[in-house]
Amino acid sequence: MSVVIRASEGLKNNRMWDEWATLLDACIYDSDAQQNNYDQIVKALALEKKSKRWGEKSITMGGLGNFQSKTEGQDATQDQWEQGFEKFVQHASFGLEVQISKELKDDNMLDDAKSKVINLVQAYKRTRAQLATDAITKAVTGTTSISFNGATIDVTCGDEKPLFNEEHLFKTASGNTQSNYYSDVFDSHAVVLNKAANKMRNFKDDRGNVLGFTADTIVIPGNDPEYEDYIKKVIGSDGEVGTNYNDINTQRGRWKLVVDPLWTPTISASNHPVIIMSSEALKALQGTKFYDRTNLDIETDVDVHSRNLTYNGFARMSITFPNWRHVMMIGASASTATLDRAVSF
Repeated sequence: MSVVIRASEGLKNNRMWDEWATLLDACIYDSDAQQNNYDQIVKALALEKKSKRWGEKSITMGGLGNFQSKTEGQDATQDQWEQGFEKFVQHASFGLEVQISKELKDDNMLDDAKSKVINLVQAYKRTRAQLATDAITKAVTGTTSISFNGATIDVTCGDEKPLFNEEHLFKTASGNTQSNYYSDVFDSHAVVLNKAANKMRNFKDDRGNVLGFTADTIVIPGNDPEYEDYIKKVIGSDGEVGTNYNDINTQRGRWKLVVDPLWTPTISASNHPVIIMSSEALKALQGTKFYDRTNLDIETDVDVHSRNLTYNGFARMSITFPNWRHVMMIGASASTATLDRAVSF
């Protein structure tokens, strides 16, 4: 992520911390370079983007109409892009710092000092993953914003509905809606999974065109181990799970499973939330964007009063949902929609 470390003039002129600061900086760079589960969570859930502005605006496009017949020599029919909703996001600032005490240095406890600065990097990575997880998984039904580490995060799409909603709007087709939020719980024969994938394939853009994207990713909470094992069997077994038939398992090799340990909803018999995604649609529709305005920026300094070495971390980031058609949630007891309900268009 290209962490930046800035040494203050006080530290540059402080020979007591010179050697240790060099060693600790190396630990930070090494930890930043190593990909871990937190990095993979953000990568799986969103498109990672850079930003050089205080905020970013996204505009969805509904696509062109169909080609029209023309006679020889006649001009082609002129068409216009169907502009969808606009979505603006402002980046939020976050900070955290650790101190290495003079006593720690005097006692030559270098490993403990290394652990502190490494954990500063890991805290940054965990914050990114937690922001992505919370913004996505808590954007349900009537929730339009969430509180995250003191910041207020908008979790609505361009239609001003939360990411997962039973009545997402079309830009121009007044009164017509689509749902990507369902109560159906994943079952043993993958019937619900097939219905969910089919529903996603038939999502329509703002012009009413069927998009046809294939669902290929399942995201599950990290606090539902029995269900995790159950889903692994459904999408990974050679034959159909829970039957005595010799039929092949049509789900095998089709799905990527993402277990998000930072997603811990309340689990019950009627509430086993699962997120279904299309990685193709995520990219094509720019569905969920995670912006890094300022990657981890660390300022180091020595306090003249305590003589402690301080590592102050700063970052700016945001997450936004220009589109919702790349993702759906099933197994949510708070939803009143079922996958058998036809799209009202």
